[in-house]
Amino acid sequence: MASSGRGGGGGWRGRGRGGRRGGRGGGGGYREYRPRRDPLPTNTEDLESHEIEAENKTITISVKSNDQGRFFKLIEQKRERKGSGHIIFSVETAPSFKRHLAEVIEKYKTLSPVSTEDDNNAQRHYSESFNQGKRRFYVDLRQNSMGCYLKVTQATPTMRKFVLIPAEILEKVEEHFLNMLDKFGTSHSQDDSSPPRSPQNSQPPLPGSHEVRAGSKTFYFDVERNDRGVFLRLTELLPTRRTHINIPNSCWSQMSDIFKTLHSEMPYADSGSGSGSEDN
Repeated sequence: MASSGRGGGGGWRGRGRGGRRGGRGGGGGYREYRPRRDPLPTNTEDLESHEIEAENKTITISVKSNDQGRFFKLIEQKRERKGSGHIIFSVETAPSFKRHLAEVIEKYKTLSPVSTEDDNNAQRHYSESFNQGKRRFYVDLRQNSMGCYLKVTQATPTMRKFVLIPAEILEKVEEHFLNMLDKFGTSHSQDDSSPPRSPQNSQPPLPGSHEVRAGSKTFYFDVERNDRGVFLRLTELLPTRRTHINIPNSCWSQMSDIFKTLHSEMPYADSGSGSGSEDN
Protein backbone atom coordinates (compact mmCIF):
# COMPACT_ATOMS: atom_id res chain seq x y z
CA MET A 1 0.00 0.00 0.00
CA ALA A 2 2.82 2.34 0.90
CA SER A 3 4.56 1.48 -2.32
CA SER A 4 1.36 2.07 -4.20
CA GLY A 5 0.93 5.39 -2.38
CA ARG A 6 4.43 6.47 -3.24
CA GLY A 7 3.91 5.35 -6.78
CA GLY A 8 0.63 7.20 -6.91
CA GLY A 9 2.23 10.20 -5.30
CA GLY A 10 5.17 9.94 -7.64
CA GLY A 11 2.80 9.70 -10.53
CA TRP A 12 0.94 12.74 -9.29
CA ARG A 13 4.14 14.67 -8.80
CA GLY A 14 5.30 13.58 -12.23
CA ARG A 15 2.10 14.84 -13.75
CA GLY A 16 2.49 18.03 -11.76
CA ARG A 17 6.00 18.62 -13.00
CA GLY A 18 4.93 17.63 -16.45
CA GLY A 19 1.98 19.98 -16.14
CA ARG A 20 4.27 22.81 -15.13
CA ARG A 21 6.66 22.03 -17.93
CA GLY A 22 3.73 21.71 -20.25
CA GLY A 23 2.48 25.03 -18.96
CA ARG A 24 5.79 26.63 -19.75
CA GLY A 25 5.80 24.90 -23.09
CA GLY A 26 2.21 25.95 -23.68
CA GLY A 27 3.12 29.49 -22.76
CA GLY A 28 5.99 29.37 -25.21
CA GLY A 29 3.65 28.06 -27.87
CA TYR A 30 1.19 30.85 -27.15
CA ARG A 31 3.89 33.47 -27.46
CA GLU A 32 5.08 31.92 -30.69
CA TYR A 33 1.67 32.34 -32.31
CA ARG A 34 0.88 35.71 -30.78
CA PRO A 35 -0.49 38.04 -33.49
CA ARG A 36 2.15 40.43 -34.76
CA ARG A 37 2.06 43.56 -36.83
CA ASP A 38 2.50 42.82 -40.51
CA PRO A 39 5.93 43.88 -41.79
CA LEU A 40 6.27 46.70 -44.27
CA PRO A 41 6.24 45.68 -47.95
CA THR A 42 9.65 44.66 -49.20
CA ASN A 43 8.90 44.47 -52.90
CA THR A 44 10.85 47.61 -53.84
CA GLU A 45 13.51 46.94 -56.47
CA ASP A 46 16.58 49.13 -56.91
CA LEU A 47 16.98 49.58 -60.67
CA GLU A 48 20.03 51.86 -60.69
CA SER A 49 21.87 54.00 -58.18
CA HIS A 50 24.79 56.47 -58.20
CA GLU A 51 26.72 58.16 -55.41
CA ILE A 52 28.30 61.60 -55.78
CA GLU A 53 30.85 62.74 -53.22
CA ALA A 54 30.87 66.34 -52.03
CA GLU A 55 33.10 68.03 -49.47
CA ASN A 56 31.29 66.77 -46.36
CA LYS A 57 28.42 64.66 -47.65
CA THR A 58 27.37 62.03 -50.15
CA ILE A 59 24.46 62.56 -52.53
CA THR A 60 22.80 59.39 -53.81
CA ILE A 61 20.39 59.43 -56.73
CA SER A 62 18.57 56.23 -57.56
CA VAL A 63 15.58 54.96 -59.48
CA LYS A 64 13.45 52.25 -57.90
CA SER A 65 10.34 50.25 -58.71
CA ASN A 66 7.44 48.79 -56.74
CA ASP A 67 3.81 47.82 -57.33
CA GLN A 68 2.82 51.47 -57.78
CA GLY A 69 5.41 52.20 -60.47
CA ARG A 70 8.89 53.63 -60.81
CA PHE A 71 10.22 56.55 -58.81
CA PHE A 72 13.37 58.53 -58.12
CA LYS A 73 14.94 58.91 -54.69
CA LEU A 74 17.43 61.61 -53.71
CA ILE A 75 19.40 61.02 -50.49
CA GLU A 76 21.71 63.43 -48.65
CA GLN A 77 24.04 61.59 -46.26
CA LYS A 78 26.27 63.68 -43.98
CA ARG A 79 29.67 62.16 -43.19
CA GLU A 80 30.72 64.21 -40.16
CA ARG A 81 27.60 63.51 -38.12
CA LYS A 82 24.71 61.10 -38.14
CA GLY A 83 21.60 61.91 -40.06
CA SER A 84 20.37 62.03 -43.60
CA GLY A 85 17.52 63.42 -45.63
CA HIS A 86 15.70 62.15 -48.68
CA ILE A 87 12.89 62.98 -51.07
CA ILE A 88 10.93 60.80 -53.50
CA PHE A 89 9.12 61.65 -56.74
CA SER A 90 7.59 59.52 -59.49
CA VAL A 91 8.92 59.17 -63.03
CA GLU A 92 5.79 60.98 -64.22
CA THR A 93 6.89 64.00 -62.15
CA ALA A 94 10.54 63.71 -63.23
CA PRO A 95 10.21 66.02 -66.30
CA SER A 96 9.27 68.90 -63.98
CA PHE A 97 12.34 68.29 -61.84
CA LYS A 98 14.44 67.98 -65.00
CA ARG A 99 13.33 71.42 -66.20
CA HIS A 100 13.93 73.14 -62.87
CA LEU A 101 17.31 71.45 -62.40
CA ALA A 102 18.49 72.70 -65.80
CA GLU A 103 17.34 76.24 -64.98
CA VAL A 104 19.10 76.13 -61.60
CA ILE A 105 22.38 75.05 -63.20
CA GLU A 106 22.22 77.88 -65.74
CA LYS A 107 21.48 80.36 -62.98
CA TYR A 108 24.37 79.07 -60.87
CA LYS A 109 26.84 79.71 -63.69
CA THR A 110 26.02 83.44 -63.59
CA LEU A 111 26.51 83.96 -59.84
CA SER A 112 29.37 85.72 -58.08
CA PRO A 113 30.80 84.81 -54.65
CA VAL A 114 29.05 86.20 -51.57
CA SER A 115 31.03 88.14 -48.95
CA THR A 116 31.36 86.80 -45.41
CA GLU A 117 29.26 89.71 -44.14
CA ASP A 118 26.21 88.03 -45.63
CA ASP A 119 26.84 84.72 -43.85
CA ASN A 120 23.62 84.84 -41.83
CA ASN A 121 21.47 85.94 -44.76
CA ALA A 122 21.35 83.33 -47.49
CA GLN A 123 20.40 84.82 -50.83
CA ARG A 124 17.75 83.03 -52.85
CA HIS A 125 18.51 83.17 -56.57
CA TYR A 126 15.89 80.73 -57.84
CA SER A 127 12.61 79.52 -56.37
CA GLU A 128 10.02 77.39 -58.15
CA SER A 129 7.65 74.57 -57.26
CA PHE A 130 5.78 71.67 -58.85
CA ASN A 131 3.14 69.20 -57.69
CA GLN A 132 2.64 65.45 -57.55
CA GLY A 133 -0.82 64.68 -56.21
CA LYS A 134 -0.91 65.86 -52.60
CA ARG A 135 2.84 66.42 -52.58
CA ARG A 136 4.40 69.76 -53.41
CA PHE A 137 8.08 70.15 -54.27
CA TYR A 138 10.05 73.38 -53.85
CA VAL A 139 13.27 73.96 -55.79
CA ASP A 140 15.42 76.76 -54.31
CA LEU A 141 18.92 77.85 -55.27
CA ARG A 142 20.51 79.60 -52.30
CA GLN A 143 23.89 81.15 -51.62
CA ASN A 144 25.80 82.27 -48.52
CA SER A 145 29.43 82.76 -47.54
CA MET A 146 29.91 78.97 -47.37
CA GLY A 147 28.90 78.56 -50.99
CA CYS A 148 25.92 77.86 -53.18
CA TYR A 149 23.52 74.96 -52.80
CA LEU A 150 20.25 73.58 -54.09
CA LYS A 151 17.48 72.91 -51.57
CA VAL A 152 14.76 70.53 -52.75
CA THR A 153 11.82 70.29 -50.36
CA GLN A 154 9.02 67.73 -50.40
CA ALA A 155 5.92 68.90 -48.51
CA THR A 156 2.47 67.54 -47.69
CA PRO A 157 -0.15 68.87 -45.25
CA THR A 158 1.40 66.69 -42.51
CA MET A 159 5.09 66.39 -43.40
CA ARG A 160 8.02 68.40 -44.74
CA LYS A 161 11.50 67.10 -45.62
CA PHE A 162 14.35 68.26 -47.81
CA VAL A 163 17.82 67.61 -49.19
CA LEU A 164 20.67 70.09 -49.67
CA ILE A 165 22.91 69.54 -52.70
CA PRO A 166 26.14 71.55 -53.14
CA ALA A 167 25.96 73.51 -56.39
CA GLU A 168 29.38 72.32 -57.57
CA ILE A 169 28.06 68.77 -58.09
CA LEU A 170 24.74 69.71 -59.71
CA GLU A 171 25.98 68.92 -63.21
CA LYS A 172 26.99 65.41 -62.09
CA VAL A 173 23.59 64.95 -60.47
CA GLU A 174 21.93 66.09 -63.69
CA GLU A 175 24.06 63.75 -65.80
CA HIS A 176 23.12 60.65 -63.79
CA PHE A 177 19.50 61.78 -63.52
CA LEU A 178 19.09 62.28 -67.28
CA ASN A 179 20.70 58.92 -68.06
CA MET A 180 18.37 57.11 -65.68
CA LEU A 181 15.37 59.06 -66.94
CA ASP A 182 16.17 57.94 -70.50
CA LYS A 183 16.44 54.31 -69.39
CA PHE A 184 13.59 54.08 -66.89
CA GLY A 185 11.40 57.06 -67.72
CA THR A 186 8.25 54.98 -68.30
CA SER A 187 6.49 53.45 -65.32
CA HIS A 188 6.27 49.65 -65.58
CA SER A 189 2.56 49.91 -64.85
CA GLN A 190 2.15 51.58 -68.25
CA ASP A 191 4.52 49.52 -70.41
CA ASP A 192 3.96 48.58 -74.05
CA SER A 193 2.19 45.34 -73.11
CA SER A 194 -0.61 47.20 -71.34
CA PRO A 195 -3.75 47.86 -73.38
CA PRO A 196 -4.28 51.52 -74.26
CA ARG A 197 -6.79 53.43 -72.21
CA SER A 198 -10.00 54.24 -74.00
CA PRO A 199 -10.64 57.98 -74.38
CA GLN A 200 -14.14 57.72 -72.93
CA ASN A 201 -12.79 56.22 -69.69
CA SER A 202 -10.06 58.82 -69.20
CA GLN A 203 -10.81 61.66 -66.80
CA PRO A 204 -9.67 65.26 -67.22
CA PRO A 205 -6.71 66.30 -65.06
CA LEU A 206 -7.41 68.09 -61.81
CA PRO A 207 -6.15 71.61 -61.00
CA GLY A 208 -2.88 71.93 -59.11
CA SER A 209 -2.59 72.50 -55.38
CA HIS A 210 -2.22 75.89 -53.70
CA GLU A 211 -1.23 77.12 -50.28
CA VAL A 212 -1.69 80.29 -48.25
CA ARG A 213 0.40 81.20 -45.20
CA ALA A 214 -1.02 83.31 -42.37
CA GLY A 215 1.34 83.65 -39.43
CA SER A 216 1.81 80.23 -37.86
CA LYS A 217 -0.96 78.74 -40.00
CA THR A 218 -0.76 77.25 -43.47
CA PHE A 219 -3.84 76.56 -45.58
CA TYR A 220 -3.64 73.93 -48.33
CA PHE A 221 -6.10 73.81 -51.22
CA ASP A 222 -6.05 70.36 -52.87
CA VAL A 223 -8.55 69.27 -55.51
CA GLU A 224 -9.29 65.55 -55.31
CA ARG A 225 -11.62 63.02 -56.86
CA ASN A 226 -13.44 59.96 -55.53
CA ASP A 227 -16.41 57.82 -56.59
CA ARG A 228 -18.81 60.61 -55.60
CA GLY A 229 -17.15 63.31 -57.66
CA VAL A 230 -14.64 66.14 -57.39
CA PHE A 231 -14.11 68.08 -54.18
CA LEU A 232 -11.77 70.59 -52.57
CA ARG A 233 -9.88 69.43 -49.50
CA LEU A 234 -9.16 72.56 -47.46
CA THR A 235 -6.54 71.84 -44.80
CA GLU A 236 -5.56 74.10 -41.91
CA LEU A 237 -2.12 73.20 -40.59
CA LEU A 238 -0.80 74.45 -37.24
CA PRO A 239 2.43 73.45 -35.48
CA THR A 240 0.44 71.20 -33.11
CA ARG A 241 -2.63 70.09 -35.03
CA ARG A 242 -4.24 69.69 -38.42
CA THR A 243 -7.88 69.92 -39.49
CA HIS A 244 -9.59 69.77 -42.86
CA ILE A 245 -12.96 69.99 -44.58
CA ASN A 246 -14.12 68.67 -47.95
CA ILE A 247 -16.11 71.01 -50.20
CA PRO A 248 -17.97 69.52 -53.22
CA ASN A 249 -17.28 71.33 -56.48
CA SER A 250 -21.03 71.85 -56.95
CA CYS A 251 -20.94 74.74 -54.47
CA TRP A 252 -17.59 76.34 -55.38
CA SER A 253 -19.20 79.06 -57.46
CA GLN A 254 -21.62 80.05 -54.69
CA MET A 255 -18.85 80.08 -52.08
CA SER A 256 -16.63 82.13 -54.38
CA ASP A 257 -19.38 84.75 -54.67
CA ILE A 258 -19.73 84.85 -50.89
CA PHE A 259 -15.98 85.36 -50.44
CA LYS A 260 -16.01 88.21 -52.95
CA THR A 261 -18.97 89.83 -51.21
CA LEU A 262 -17.39 89.55 -47.77
CA HIS A 263 -14.10 90.92 -49.05
CA SER A 264 -15.75 93.93 -50.68
CA GLU A 265 -17.84 94.69 -47.57
CA MET A 266 -14.93 94.70 -45.13
CA PRO A 267 -13.73 98.27 -44.38
CA TYR A 268 -10.07 97.22 -44.52
CA ALA A 269 -10.40 95.02 -47.60
CA ASP A 270 -8.16 97.21 -49.75
CA SER A 271 -5.78 98.49 -47.09
CA GLY A 272 -4.81 95.04 -45.77
CA SER A 273 -4.96 96.32 -42.18
CA GLY A 274 -7.37 93.74 -40.83
CA SER A 275 -6.98 92.72 -37.20
CA GLY A 276 -8.51 89.25 -37.29
CA SER A 277 -6.99 86.74 -34.89
CA GLU A 278 -4.84 84.06 -36.49
CA ASP A 279 -5.71 81.57 -33.75
CA ASN A 280 -9.49 81.66 -34.22
